[in-house]
Amino acid sequence: MVKIYLDPGHGGSDTGAVGNGLQEKHLTLAIALKVRNILNNNYRGHQVRMSRTTDRTLSLTARTNGANRWGADYFVSIHINAGAGTGYEDYIYSGLSNRGTTAQYRQIMHEEIMKQVDFQNRGSNQANFHVLRESTMPAVLTENGFIDHATDAAKLKSDAFLDQIALGHARGIAKIFQLPSKNSSGNSGNQGNKSPSTGNETHSIVDYLKSIGEDSSFANRAKLAKSYGIQYYTGTAAQNTRLLNALKSGKSPSNSAPKSTKRVHLPASASTWRTYRLNVKPVKKNSDWSLTPAAFGGLTYDILAEPYPNVVTIQTGRGRRNIYIGPETGARRL
Repeated sequence: MVKIYLDPGHGGSDTGAVGNGLQEKHLTLAIALKVRNILNNNYRGHQVRMSRTTDRTLSLTARTNGANRWGADYFVSIHINAGAGTGYEDYIYSGLSNRGTTAQYRQIMHEEIMKQVDFQNRGSNQANFHVLRESTMPAVLTENGFIDHATDAAKLKSDAFLDQIALGHARGIAKIFQLPSKNSSGNSGNQGNKSPSTGNETHSIVDYLKSIGEDSSFANRAKLAKSYGIQYYTGTAAQNTRLLNALKSGKSPSNSAPKSTKRVHLPASASTWRTYRLNVKPVKKNSDWSLTPAAFGGLTYDILAEPYPNVVTIQTGRGRRNIYIGPETGARRL
């Protein structure tokens, strides 16, 4: 079951941007509620949780904590822009590659939203925003028009236009995770996810896994994909087709798949953890960003490799990173 966390920006005493008789906090909540309803009314194989469903004040830390503790597969933060510009743009964390999984998700979201709205296209960007940096899963922040621009604001005053913004968000999420439509046996419209066979067989990977009593969540699909030699699984149509065919073939997973998974627990008692890109030597001066397990109540990761003593490779929402887990850090191998 794919877990989608929707985060309507601002709220309560924090109005966000204001202009032309509008407040950002009301628009973001309206859009997020519409996204939730579209997903729940039209798709299967997912759960939706929201950081807020009413006009209440909520800290940035509370938003990311909620998503991290729930184990969300995707964090979508919805905002309205301001500052003498016009149009739509979106962001991922500035410490990520523009070719990684999170960037691929952003590209799909960007394309689907732009199909639905007639905003000027301001492109896809990166930023060091808290919700992008501190969320442990892929995350995107969307900026849906400028509240202080008369033309954008006129569109944002239309409930029908907010419907279109929400539809773009929902279709992007459904496409990323290949969510099956409720009124068909297929997926969200991506024909590449169907098997080439005909007849009354189940055609989507999610439906097939459910039909055999297997967990159909994105996390489990990723594990299955890895066991069958499908590397860097992101849920694309081509990958889903390969995985579906592999499962239906009856063949055993690749012998290269690990028989047991070693894990490391990073306790909440530490304030930061030194992490490094895979292509640099893990010395303190090369640390590129830090995890903050104290904010999440402790984190546990699969150990993918151990390239240096007391340094292991882990997969995070910001991509694969090496992390130092020396005795003084309190890290515990499981």
